[in-house]
Amino acid sequence: RHLLQASLSRRTAVETPHSTGRGMANSAPEFHFTEVGRLVLLSMMDAFFADLGEAAAKDFAANLRLRVPTVDEDELVAFARRPASASADDMVSLVAGKITSGPVHDGEKLRVLFKALSSRLGCKVLTGKLGPFYKLSTSDAQEVIKSWLCSPLAPMREIGKSMKLLAAFAAMALHPNWKAIGYARPDLQAMRESARKMQGFDFSACRVAVESPQPMPSNQEPQPQEIICDCVVVGSGPGGAVLAAELTEAGFRVALLEVGQWQSSETQTCSEREGFRAAYQMNGNLFTEHKDLTILAGSALGGGSAVNWSCCLPPPQQVREEWARDFGIEWAASEEMQQSVEQVRQRLAMHTKRVKLNAANQVLMRGCERLGYQSEVAAQQGWEPESPDNGGLCSLGWKHGSRQGMHGSALADAARTGNLLLLDGCRADEILRDSLGRACAVCATVHSGPSTRQVIVRGRGVVVAGGTLQTPQLLRRSGLKNKHIGRHLHLHPAMLVWGRFDEEIRHFEGAPMTTVSRVAEDQDGRGYGAKIFVPNFHPVTFSALTPWQGAKEFKESLTGYAHAAPLLSLVRDQGEGKVWEDAAGNTRVDYTMTSQDKKHLMSAGEHAARILVAAGAREVHSSHSCLEPFRVRDSAAASSAGSSADFEAWLARLQGMGIQQNSVALGSAHQMGTCRMAASPKLGAVKPSGETWEVFGLFVADTSAFPTASGVNPMWTCAALAHRVAQQVKQHLGTTPEQAMPAPLRRHFAPCAAGCASVPVPSAKPKQGLRHVEDASTNSGSSCTSSPGSSGARA
Repeated sequence: RHLLQASLSRRTAVETPHSTGRGMANSAPEFHFTEVGRLVLLSMMDAFFADLGEAAAKDFAANLRLRVPTVDEDELVAFARRPASASADDMVSLVAGKITSGPVHDGEKLRVLFKALSSRLGCKVLTGKLGPFYKLSTSDAQEVIKSWLCSPLAPMREIGKSMKLLAAFAAMALHPNWKAIGYARPDLQAMRESARKMQGFDFSACRVAVESPQPMPSNQEPQPQEIICDCVVVGSGPGGAVLAAELTEAGFRVALLEVGQWQSSETQTCSEREGFRAAYQMNGNLFTEHKDLTILAGSALGGGSAVNWSCCLPPPQQVREEWARDFGIEWAASEEMQQSVEQVRQRLAMHTKRVKLNAANQVLMRGCERLGYQSEVAAQQGWEPESPDNGGLCSLGWKHGSRQGMHGSALADAARTGNLLLLDGCRADEILRDSLGRACAVCATVHSGPSTRQVIVRGRGVVVAGGTLQTPQLLRRSGLKNKHIGRHLHLHPAMLVWGRFDEEIRHFEGAPMTTVSRVAEDQDGRGYGAKIFVPNFHPVTFSALTPWQGAKEFKESLTGYAHAAPLLSLVRDQGEGKVWEDAAGNTRVDYTMTSQDKKHLMSAGEHAARILVAAGAREVHSSHSCLEPFRVRDSAAASSAGSSADFEAWLARLQGMGIQQNSVALGSAHQMGTCRMAASPKLGAVKPSGETWEVFGLFVADTSAFPTASGVNPMWTCAALAHRVAQQVKQHLGTTPEQAMPAPLRRHFAPCAAGCASVPVPSAKPKQGLRHVEDASTNSGSSCTSSPGSSGARA
């Protein structure tokens, strides 16, 4: 372990690029396998996803025919015989692309690992067998993989998990294996036709045209394009979208900066590969430091609402009272908050009318009813589209139903006013201040294909709603020092248990999260525990969460995909983590669950397993690497609310596994708390009004302002908080009539006398870390003034 870390440190010290200072990673160098590294990869992937041999394949198909009668026997035989390297070049290219799209430091770790496995000694150290790895027999390689996944040493489990994630991607990102598991490629023509009928909002009219920079001498930087508005909003998720709608409807001109690109239905492909690349931060390759928890965070127009499962639960009263009592946010427990909750419910079309339960949600309701557990229909945001998937492709960004996502609701409301300026593909680099220290502009970089252009977006106020992972990084890049920025990260860790049924469930079709069980939500009397939901997983994600206990066992589990009813336990965590930006511009997350959080999550996982058996599951699978599935012996036991000695023994083994680092697949789709709101700068980074303690006119309006984990899907709570903050921003804009000139780090600007154009004045650059402050009189003659609703705010 130490040798690998030392080697990695030497490599990254030489090869890691410097930060761009733009809040984004430099373009990662394309990952290439050496010839021996390629051989290691092929042998590794073929050990995970092996050819079972002719005789074993026939037995495999014969045994599964009764369990998956809808799949042709020849298809099952072909699936059993097909190794990961069946299309070797495609697979190697696919994996290299996956590594390239991830963080630089992860790619470097893998480069060192493959190099070590390519040598005799390195292979011996990591596997206990003389290498190189590609000369090991398939059975020996599989023995090594099992030893990694079930090792008592956390670093070895991390290696096993990293390789398993690559194998899942290599095997299931390509469609040849889909038919055997009961999955089909979406009919894009039919999907797009249904989207056209919905007539979703076209944002092209409010997109700001950013000009390509003029050619400049080699010793000069291009001038930034300047954009003038009343308020700059960074981020278009539930926080930024609701706030933009509130301000534009009040007559203020809002420039909305979103790093994701607006995509029409005509350009979407509905594939996991493209969905992760286009709609998730770090292309879906974001993990905590030791890879023990996968983090999915939206990066698209609409933020997380563009890819979430549309479930809406209001902020619990117990949580609101905790925020008021422990953090001094008095309005959180008041009627003011309740009014905001109701206002955003109406704006975002949150409802329980005509909610359709797919087969997996019916499993949850049926199992809970038989056990006497609480369960209910969960409110949905927007209306399920009339399309072939019936809402099942929402996690890939396909949301074209009425009022679905922020792009169909709050953002559309803002755009219809004519007061919205949309800059998509725009990364906020730094918040600029005027000579009095007030927030007055955002320096940003707009990406359009291979070209980029720097812009200065000026306003009389700035609101950051870039999400819990990105907001603190932007504040830090902008010079804010409050100790709470980037800390107190909550993730709502989630764990999967799934049941295999005789009938097809097809959980990936229809709206996913339409029900919830609160049976385990309050395990300590303070509102801390876990809820149980139905998730939505397409083949790559499902295979990544399915334990590997042998190639045959793995393929058998995957053939249960169309018959699987997955239940997700999601814990309201008390543990905290932190987020920061590394030297390469990558987002880094460190997080550790507390023993109490682990106990609560395991309790919910046990409840989920009982629900599945009571609902009629014939098998129950945990996401623990080293726990075999439980198989129900007879149909009577499978449909009974009772239990058996065998099942109780399996549950005891489940509890005994606990949650060790990288011993169980965990994920997070909810991130909260890294700029928490509080009545004192000693407790938080943001005032109860949403304004930062350090910078006048700079507000935060997203889940990063949550003082604690919400315990519910955070969209509704975030939107309500943003609605509340929006009222404070309106007051600020109403009392700040003048546009101020920024005092940026890298440029001095003369006041714009006409046309609101910036004029760089030649000057030596100030030393890094120092902020140049112009004399207040410099700005007094600026013509860049606007008032609510004025036509002077323009781009």
